[in-house]
Amino acid sequence: MSVATLSAPPARSAQFPPPAVPLHFADGDRYKWTHTGDVWTRTAGVWVPSSQDDPRDDGTGTWTDVEVSESLSRAVESWDVRKRFVPAEPHGTLPGRVLAQPLFPGLFALPPVRDAAQYVLDHQGAGLVPLRELVARHDEDSAYDIAAVISGTAMTDVLTTMVAEHFRARATYDEAAGRVYVHYLRPAEQPGTVKCLHVFVLAAPLAEA
Repeated sequence: MSVATLSAPPARSAQFPPPAVPLHFADGDRYKWTHTGDVWTRTAGVWVPSSQDDPRDDGTGTWTDVEVSESLSRAVESWDVRKRFVPAEPHGTLPGRVLAQPLFPGLFALPPVRDAAQYVLDHQGAGLVPLRELVARHDEDSAYDIAAVISGTAMTDVLTTMVAEHFRARATYDEAAGRVYVHYLRPAEQPGTVKCLHVFVLAAPLAEA
């Protein structure tokens, strides 16, 4: 059964560190410290401290992309499960260049991609979460078998399968944000459909973060 068809129970404490340091950031991204409740939201290229996911500056200072990258890199290397990176969730039309769409379902070629971390939309309201965390809520042992990042070739294979097998699949590539997006519809438990969203966040090598 596809992970996208799982209905996640209420979220519990994170069991994994951030999967990778993003190659690029985008406005709307969030950086969360679960042990303190601190949240920074990227707004106009600056990471603004906020309270309870409120993107307004709370007056305690801002962070730069470099500072967030360095902090995330330390969290990844030290397996710090208290630090969370939450990609911005697109609303409406997916951003970037179209790779596939319902009338033209064949996946167009991607430029060379090194590695990417896969995030999926949690329909229980947690937003975009790493794939292995969603799996861990149902089967913790299986989650440890899911790689934090996958190669560009593996990502293309996953995208190709999604586009070929799912209804009304659409995929785009936003080079500036370093993201590949794909959404599609699947049957719901009740009559109707559910929109599924996967975001592949291109990963920066830790040595360069």
